[in-house]
Amino acid sequence: MRRIEGGRRLRGQTARGTVVNPLVTVITVVRNGAAHIEDAIRAVHAQTYPNIEHIVIDGASTDGTVDILLKFDNWLGYWASDKDRGLYDAMNKGVRQVTDPDSYILFANADDTLYSADSIASAISLSSGEDLVYGKMVFTDGKVSGVQGRRVQFEDLALETLCHPATFVRKRVFDQIGPFDTGLTIAADYDHIVRAFAARVSTRFVDVIVSRMRMGGLSDEKFMLSCQERKQVVRRHFSLVPRLKGVWHVNLYDIPRNMTRRLLARAGLLGHWRALKGSQAR
Repeated sequence: MRRIEGGRRLRGQTARGTVVNPLVTVITVVRNGAAHIEDAIRAVHAQTYPNIEHIVIDGASTDGTVDILLKFDNWLGYWASDKDRGLYDAMNKGVRQVTDPDSYILFANADDTLYSADSIASAISLSSGEDLVYGKMVFTDGKVSGVQGRRVQFEDLALETLCHPATFVRKRVFDQIGPFDTGLTIAADYDHIVRAFAARVSTRFVDVIVSRMRMGGLSDEKFMLSCQERKQVVRRHFSLVPRLKGVWHVNLYDIPRNMTRRLLARAGLLGHWRALKGSQAR
């Protein structure tokens, strides 16, 4: 399949930020996401923040996604449809399209939507020009929803990560620490966040819900791969004590918890378990 591209840039319309309102580049990576890509585009277009550019990187979709990109060509700063070598290769392609080192990059992939029309404006207004600004995210599987996101220190990241779809990273951070590691299949965004904190870039937590993520769930095979990669990242970047805590957390909490949830789901008891947890929380 030949490469197809479009967007306002190709017509000479270049987005620029200012000191007061830095450019926010929203990057959406998609492949065969026709069911959700229009919602993602509309959510970005509806933002009240004045300086936004939306870049979409499509992995040679065959389900009508490209037709939707053509339909919204005038709303997009740039889009391209071409084969890639996986999710993080596509994300790196999007980052390479950002030329302003002061631009914030926010990933909002096809299954993610921005939480409200003021999400980006609220997050940027509560920051003070830091290199990495992170907020909260709503996650839902269609039945149950929750909110994640809190202020963390570097060593906290051995046990948890930021909500990547609620994290704004300056382009100059990518220039400093490098792109996503395409040798990782699932945890390269976690690895990149850890590397940014390890490089002591300036950070700010903002108490704002930025995005909403649809949780489809990982297969048993992919969940175990995720655990293996998280432990690989922890071993690579942390000193002995947080490294041990991080590995033990995966082995003794995350894996048993996931196995319990799957067993309850297969037995038809997951809803009862959730209801019990909800009643205990009240």
